[in-house]
Amino acid sequence: DTDGVCAAFLLLNLLKVVGATFSFRLTHRLDEDYEIEESLVQELARDGYSLLISVDCGISSYPALKKAKDCGIRAIILDHHIGDTSKLSDSHIYVNPWLKKKWPEGTENLSGAGIVYKFIEGMEFLLPGLKEERIHDLIEVVSLSIIADSLPLTGENRIFVKEGLHRMPFTKIKGLAFLIEKQNLNIPLHLKDISMRIIPRLNTPGRFGKPDVALNLFLEKDDRYIKRIIEEMEQMDRKRYQIVAKAMDKIKKSELESGFVISKDFSPSMCGIIASRLVREYKKPFLVGCPSNNFLKGSIRAPEDCNLYEMLKPLSRYMDSLGGHRGAMGFKCNQKYISKVRSFWERIEWDIKNKETHYDCILDIKNITPAMIEEVLNCLQPFGKGNPEPVFLCRDVHFKRVSVRNSKDAGRFWLKKKDAIYEAVFSGTEKNFTSNTEKIDILYTPSIRKHNNLYRIVLKVKDVYPS
Repeated sequence: DTDGVCAAFLLLNLLKVVGATFSFRLTHRLDEDYEIEESLVQELARDGYSLLISVDCGISSYPALKKAKDCGIRAIILDHHIGDTSKLSDSHIYVNPWLKKKWPEGTENLSGAGIVYKFIEGMEFLLPGLKEERIHDLIEVVSLSIIADSLPLTGENRIFVKEGLHRMPFTKIKGLAFLIEKQNLNIPLHLKDISMRIIPRLNTPGRFGKPDVALNLFLEKDDRYIKRIIEEMEQMDRKRYQIVAKAMDKIKKSELESGFVISKDFSPSMCGIIASRLVREYKKPFLVGCPSNNFLKGSIRAPEDCNLYEMLKPLSRYMDSLGGHRGAMGFKCNQKYISKVRSFWERIEWDIKNKETHYDCILDIKNITPAMIEEVLNCLQPFGKGNPEPVFLCRDVHFKRVSVRNSKDAGRFWLKKKDAIYEAVFSGTEKNFTSNTEKIDILYTPSIRKHNNLYRIVLKVKDVYPS
């Protein structure tokens, strides 16, 4: 995925600069697991390798790491996924914030590429002249990985993403610059631009078993080849969209109710994106799996408050592999255990709370100005998990005409208070008001939208209450 590709790109830059003799390999989702396989370690031993470095994987590769020890291969595992420390061989080096109770404040939620970045910073202290090579300037690469993995925008992650979004339009990575230009994104870039337009195109090659396509976009210097790579990525992304749309249409009502989806209509590499789409739509955990040979392989996703890792620990006895994050995991199990996994899943009592919308302060809509929006929101950006948009309260607002719902915004209407009148969008249901409602209280976030070089203020309404 994007995080793994970004992590690999950073590490390759380091190895080239220090003059190391090396080869590299990306895991392929269609015919391999996410973790290191024992067969790879045996292959490395036969070819005379003495050091193995993994990025964005490896922490749950217990058999492979034991095999590496037996073969005399040392390993450096640069991974940010959750693992079981009791199963790890003590012959290797592990750089992972989950293995110690306390990492330096602000670094506990780093991405895989963020871990590699920290590794590079550490190497700069050990190797004279490395700092002058400016590998650490590739902050835009780390920011891509954080956005792609939907990690909390707190601590150093917030710094990486804020600075990365600023640098991205001027990146020296030719392929990334071409991809951004191809999408006709407005400058300055916003997190949503990257998550909606750039990340899917970087993720898609891996879903079709071609992660090298995304990595080559970062490595390639020739303009002609870069354009070919981007066109190939565009074609795969269109195909990915069609597969996911078709899969969503075929999911049965009983599967939606149980949150347990098994299908032969797509490959295991599509399970994660389908599970994420289902969680967004139905606000509950989903396990999505696909039969592959004698195994069931897939992904598990959950709303933000769920800790999947703790909830699903008992399932590990049925799994060949199970790992990932608190809210996103991958798994592989023998098909003979499907009924046991399903039975366990359906017995789980998920503690899913409907979050109430809280507000940060009172801001009357009559006091809103474009300058104020620019100053306040630009200061607080980027917004995302761990750093949500500020929400304001305004009371006694007159509710005006509702327009027809469309695919982009669930509902459009006008809000008026004294001489101030603003267009508003609301993604919820009109449970608390109708077109006859005289006054309402609103929780909202102001935004500025651009169309044909014209700017307008639009209020994004989070919730409404009768005044």
